[in-house]
Amino acid sequence: MLKNPKSISDWGEASGEKESAEFSTYMREPFDKAKEAGEIPEDVRMESYWGSFTNAGEIPNLNAIHMAGIDSTDVWDLTRGEIEGRQRVMWAVEALKKYAPGFEKARLRTIGASIGCRESRKIIGDYDLTEHDVLNQAKFEDSIGIFPEFLDGNGIAIMPSTGRYFQVPYRITLPQNVENLLVAGRCVAGDKVSHAATRQMMCCTVTGQGAGVAAAISLETDVTPRRVDIARVQEALRAQGVRLD
Repeated sequence: MLKNPKSISDWGEASGEKESAEFSTYMREPFDKAKEAGEIPEDVRMESYWGSFTNAGEIPNLNAIHMAGIDSTDVWDLTRGEIEGRQRVMWAVEALKKYAPGFEKARLRTIGASIGCRESRKIIGDYDLTEHDVLNQAKFEDSIGIFPEFLDGNGIAIMPSTGRYFQVPYRITLPQNVENLLVAGRCVAGDKVSHAATRQMMCCTVTGQGAGVAAAISLETDVTPRRVDIARVQEALRAQGVRLD
């Protein structure tokens, strides 16, 4: 991996060809230098990218702390992550000020309220979304919405810049062997790669709205969510302005 990639494809191990032309703000060299100087422990993963730059010269969002080996279902492990993560923030700021041109007078304004967990509990659904589905514009008869071909995680970087998209199936919100339960958001069924798409906030709104409409119709028609009339759910979603195909 390059120390300071200039495009998104430089840091995504399985990125698409178009990502080679998309600018990346990724930085690793300042942290490597801090490690060489003994200012950051060698075993700490440290890399960074910033998302925007204001006219006042501020970077309002810096994604620099990445922690592996934290069990999101264990409150004690999460506490450890909160403590260690804040220490890493301080190391990152000092490394940027010392080794990244333009950051010499940088100051830390705030830290995220809590550690962000990208993946934890997920259901096994009536259908499990796959990497192939996301990257090949999958179509489903039980579509409750669409989402761009967008993967950001697990060494893959596919940016939503082509107009390509996949349909989101209702069945990924239905857990196997459990009735009268719908699951939306990051917990929907799918493999590890497809999760990099379904965890995105806008995809969470797709599954959330679909599950909400299905729940309402299941009550109106006195059937379980698994037996709900998907055509009626789709009709209601279209009436709400949802694009299904």
